[in-house]
Amino acid sequence: MIRRCALFPVAVFLFASATQCADLPQRDSKVIEHLKSYLQAHYMAPEDYVISKFQDHDVVFLGEHHRYKHDVELVQNLIPRLYEKGVFTLATEFARHEDQPLIDRLLNAPTYDEALARQIAFNQFVVWGYQEYVDVFKAAWRLNQQLPSNSRRFRILGVNCSPDWSVLQSEADEHNAELRAKVWQACGEEFEQQWAKVILDEVVAKGEKALVYSGMHHAFTEYRQPMYNEEKHTFAGFTDLRMGNYVYNAIGKRAITICLHAPWISSEGYNKPSTYAADGYIDAVMAEIEPRFRRAGFDTRGTPFGDLPGDKSVYKYGYEKFTLSRFCDGYIFQRPLHEYEAVTPIEDFVNQGNLAVARAQMPNPRFRHATAEELNRAIAEDAKEQIEEIALLH
Repeated sequence: MIRRCALFPVAVFLFASATQCADLPQRDSKVIEHLKSYLQAHYMAPEDYVISKFQDHDVVFLGEHHRYKHDVELVQNLIPRLYEKGVFTLATEFARHEDQPLIDRLLNAPTYDEALARQIAFNQFVVWGYQEYVDVFKAAWRLNQQLPSNSRRFRILGVNCSPDWSVLQSEADEHNAELRAKVWQACGEEFEQQWAKVILDEVVAKGEKALVYSGMHHAFTEYRQPMYNEEKHTFAGFTDLRMGNYVYNAIGKRAITICLHAPWISSEGYNKPSTYAADGYIDAVMAEIEPRFRRAGFDTRGTPFGDLPGDKSVYKYGYEKFTLSRFCDGYIFQRPLHEYEAVTPIEDFVNQGNLAVARAQMPNPRFRHATAEELNRAIAEDAKEQIEEIALLH
């Protein structure tokens, strides 16, 4: 078994880790050539592709697999482009809705307050100490500083809950349903609480548009995420609705999902080494195509990419015929997996001033008595292992 993120208990960690790139699997050469021809004829850079989706859609979900530097930098780069297009809101998993007054204050202050930006990140998750995520706030602040004084300001909208992880004091507590309910305090991705409700109330109800940046599993709109029984090796039904599912149920195809390229969860389960997205076809195409077409965004619906399989991934379960077009509406590839870089850990993100809160609010109770040094080391190691400490793709 590969090592999972130490900062979470196994019960709440829902994302497969990244991998170093193994030798690409052999794939049907005719399919590869067809995909290459489509990309060459319909090429769009990732930034142009995302912006283009707002022509016909109101809420665009951009789903990542966490801690990849270039994905967060893409979001930073998109902020001024969104504003030019008349999209004034970036909704994000990486901030609590409770902290909206702090976010608004930060983005509209005459000088940038790095300490406040880090506090907002810390409040959302006490060990999400990565500079690129914090710098998303800075990109929005910088844009607002450049706007005329009477112009509308760009806004970052926090959608996350304010869980109380201090409720869990032992490993046994992690499996106690009553205690876990107390952690979340009746908040979640459900329509009735945060996440989707924030987007529907603060964006859709006002006739506005937004880019929603989150983990991929939160970003599903039409697609339902399957569960897998690791012991019985069987499909175990679908998860509860995710944020994107709720928004889609409310506004239909005005909401779509764009997937950022990353390894997928294996068909053997969430605790197994990852596998190639779309059974390796996307990686194989990008390895062969001319470099100028390699960093690209493209549709899956109604294109040759939409027919790609995912037989080696857990995502196939519950579907008679799983294809990439079922999984997402669009796809972004920025670089091959072996070139992925981790986000940058912030030095002393956890310090003597916030150590007590960090200990109390760690999802994994084995960190209740950790030192600041141990917590900062865990932050750095999790970023590094997202890239390096993984079994080969298969």
